[in-house]
Amino acid sequence: MSQFAKILVFLLSIASFSYAQGPVSVYGALKACTVGGKGRICGSGTYANTAVQLKGISLGWSNTGWESAAFFNANTVNALVEGWKSEIIRVPIGYAENGGYKSDASNLTRVKAAIDAALAKDVYVIIDWHSHDANNELSAAKTFFEDMIQTYGANNERVIYEIFNEPKQITWSTIKTYADNIISAIRAKGAKNLVLVGTPEWSARPNAANGSYLSDNNVAYVFHFYAATHKTTNGNNTGNPTYSQGITTVLDAGKPVFVSEYGTGTSDGKGTHDAASTNAWYNFMDANGISSCAWQVSYKNETSALFATSFKTPSTSSLADFTNKNNMKESGQYIYDMLISYADSAPWRKVITPISMLPQIALLNSAMASKNGINLTVKNNAVVEVFGLKGNSVRKFSFANGVYAISFSDLPRGMYIAKVSFGSEKKILKVTVNKE
Repeated sequence: MSQFAKILVFLLSIASFSYAQGPVSVYGALKACTVGGKGRICGSGTYANTAVQLKGISLGWSNTGWESAAFFNANTVNALVEGWKSEIIRVPIGYAENGGYKSDASNLTRVKAAIDAALAKDVYVIIDWHSHDANNELSAAKTFFEDMIQTYGANNERVIYEIFNEPKQITWSTIKTYADNIISAIRAKGAKNLVLVGTPEWSARPNAANGSYLSDNNVAYVFHFYAATHKTTNGNNTGNPTYSQGITTVLDAGKPVFVSEYGTGTSDGKGTHDAASTNAWYNFMDANGISSCAWQVSYKNETSALFATSFKTPSTSSLADFTNKNNMKESGQYIYDMLISYADSAPWRKVITPISMLPQIALLNSAMASKNGINLTVKNNAVVEVFGLKGNSVRKFSFANGVYAISFSDLPRGMYIAKVSFGSEKKILKVTVNKE
């Protein structure tokens, strides 16, 4: 028996199964794209022309003293990724409201703690200027996003910038002027990341941009819904198309839409949990490959808050506490079930199958070609880059310590070269993909 096989048998006998890698290692940096004539979000590398859909959760307001502020920590983020199977975490920073960043710098500390935790879990993170009046906060917003780029680096493939949460009933022209300024500042720092832009009527009218879209090519237009208020089949004002028709208009123009916030109750965060309307929205988003984040991680006494008002110690609560439905509101239970149900079908989970995460002392670096992929054992850290025979890089992964079965079966049939780097130690493998 080979050394790898011996280690594998040992690990399987005591392993606790968990995902160590996330969607970023598979999809890469996200970008606006057109697939089949429709606006979509694509990945990079192998997924450069493939639509990617992500499902996740939004933290609440960062404001000091608010019920959501207690959840801006690694313990919460880890639980949302590991327990709730969130592929993307939205991290909002409140600004002008009571206790916001404008008057209390501790907001930034909280936000960075949540962002750092999400980045470490290899999931996508939306850094959100969570304001209804961002057009009046241009200088502050510009400085904030420049600071985020300075902190996390230009083109961090895990990062998405949301520059205007929910514009009020202002014109698209006003929003566009603000967006042009902020996006220019982001690009001037060398950041090519996907940018999300809010739309009129509290981000319910992405179609307001139709015919006057932003010139930047890596932008998605934001739609927010609260299922008991916003139905797929209705509009809010006479003469407007239905909400779903408005989204379709944007998609048909080759521009992507991103649902960065939604709730199952009414638009004020309250009301009755509306499962039927939320189901209709899920069906619509799935049919159109639209990514989404559920609002909000909080114990606030509102329908939209995911946790019960008694769940007030998220920084010290266990994973079992976070996934205990007795600690969730009805909306939280519903969204938790949706995310858990979706997890098994998420394409990225089928590419990398971590077998175990164990203390480093139990592992020795090893890489072996297998059927349609490679088996990998990592003592500390490793990077795997996959090349076609013409020398073109088609995929790149980063791994922490653990044992992994990595499938290349989603690649076209043929021969590939896998370069495995364990620090200064290198190994080259030939991998045949035949999908049989």
